[in-house]
Amino acid sequence: MEQTFETSSNHSISIKQTLAILGVTIAMTIPASLVTATLLKVAPASKSLVTMLGYILQFAGALAIVYFIWNLKVTDFKKVKAALFPIALVMTFALSIISESICSLIPMPDFVARIFSEAITLDFAGYLTVGIIAPFLEEWLFRGIILAALLRRYEPRKAIIWSAVIFGLAHLNPWQFIAAFIIGCAMGWLFWRTRSIWIGIFMHWANNTAGFLLGYLSGDMNASVCDYFGGPMNYAIVLIACVVAAFGCIKAAQKITAEEQPMPGDRLLS
Repeated sequence: MEQTFETSSNHSISIKQTLAILGVTIAMTIPASLVTATLLKVAPASKSLVTMLGYILQFAGALAIVYFIWNLKVTDFKKVKAALFPIALVMTFALSIISESICSLIPMPDFVARIFSEAITLDFAGYLTVGIIAPFLEEWLFRGIILAALLRRYEPRKAIIWSAVIFGLAHLNPWQFIAAFIIGCAMGWLFWRTRSIWIGIFMHWANNTAGFLLGYLSGDMNASVCDYFGGPMNYAIVLIACVVAAFGCIKAAQKITAEEQPMPGDRLLS
């Protein structure tokens, strides 16, 4: 039997509505792109700043529309136990390596690699976009709004998986979809356990910062940590270690967050 959750300050949403929210988020790239294209004609040397502004416009616009149409709000900013952050950090890096290994099995066309390389500049503004602004705005939308609302209508597993699917689809390509889905499931699970978007913001920051630093040091935003394992044997050992670490982190996180259940302020409807 499907479980439904209800709270006085937030509304629940259906899966169809999450698809509508995804459509709104993607559609907001059109006005954001028009603004950035206009600004780049005026100030072509400020590409990284203009790109950052376009990204903010896209997600700020999507958040505003979601708020005014569905009246969905974020109230899940409660504090998280400090002991959970190092566990979440290890989990993030382990899942990132696992997802990169899976992504490497899908050949990437040169034109796609070129788009990825040109999307973010390896400077301070570029880092602000992927390392600071993206984690906050995306977690606000995909966990703080979408997942929180889904948890009020569906049982946790369905809500977490579906929110991760939406998060992956928002990236509009199979390579980022895989990583976004895998890490999105972990961030969604921890959101459900803690009822706070801060742990997701932290994991998102750690993942994006590591990727940016790797790109900055190598000079290529498409660089993968898997390229530095040094042979198939080392590769296999690292992957096994990552799987073990991920499961260990899940068990440790379960103990730390055991007393956080159920969602404060919600009531279960039959």
